[in-house]
Amino acid sequence: MMGKQYNTELQAKVEAYMKETGISQAKLAPMMNLSGAVLSQYRRSVYDKGDVEDVERKIREFFQIKEEQAENAKKTESFNTVRGYVATSISESIYKMIRYCQLEKGIVVIDGDAGIGKTKAATKFLRDNPATAIYISTTPSTSSVRSLLRMIARALKISENQRTEDLSISIRERLRSSDNVLIIDEAQNLKFMALEEIRGWVDEDPITGKPGIGIALIGNDEVYNKMLGRQEAIFSQQFNRTKLHGRYRATNVTKEDVEKLFPSLVEKGMTPELTYLYNVGHSKWGVRGMVNVFTAAANNQDVSLEGLQKVTGPLGIYL
Repeated sequence: MMGKQYNTELQAKVEAYMKETGISQAKLAPMMNLSGAVLSQYRRSVYDKGDVEDVERKIREFFQIKEEQAENAKKTESFNTVRGYVATSISESIYKMIRYCQLEKGIVVIDGDAGIGKTKAATKFLRDNPATAIYISTTPSTSSVRSLLRMIARALKISENQRTEDLSISIRERLRSSDNVLIIDEAQNLKFMALEEIRGWVDEDPITGKPGIGIALIGNDEVYNKMLGRQEAIFSQQFNRTKLHGRYRATNVTKEDVEKLFPSLVEKGMTPELTYLYNVGHSKWGVRGMVNVFTAAANNQDVSLEGLQKVTGPLGIYL
């Protein structure tokens, strides 16, 4: 009986990719929708009991996506499309508020329109302060006390398999051990009892005298409305512990922000295009809308005013 046939060129491509990127097999396998064991056996040509064709189909699909991503990046390279963090007036203000929260403890609430740089600022703070910043992002399914505590424990590498009260104590003690700041993104999803659970964490420990914890809550307007007590009077306990509140709107986007985001347009003196993107940024689409419009136009190799207008509608952005 003949052994399985392996595409040696594809195998060599996998080896070359791992060498060039420095990525481990353990990390690469799930990116290819494969288990580590399957990828290992495939690389050694010993996956004889499995479906080699299916494995190679997944690997080819992985490389096709990577190649198309590289092609898109190359096409937009000359346009200096936005990649990563850009220090806009909004993102820098939010960054400073998180630092204030870390230094002064207590609860800081940061809310505002979607797509204006709140998460960008938070993740930049995390990259700059990996030892003392803990970042989590909640969803409706992770809004309960237990789910919230498990997410924080996971970020702190604390065992999640504890009783809820023990888990809360473990987290609180770990966070109090240094000048940590807890950043909770999409915090409008948190239920009242979850907010109530972390409320006391910001207070000084009455027995040891250890200072409290800084907690930055980031989300939409609902976060502050809850804590202000417009929905329920019981939220007033959290509101009383709020040291600082920042509210940001798409209308806070400045012309200087637009110039920072799109330097290639500034260099070429493309004022009408910058004005158009500024108007997109001032709409409900915010900074994210501006970036999406410009990136789509750059992919089409046309960032003229007409090129920007051409992609706005298909992106679902209407001014």
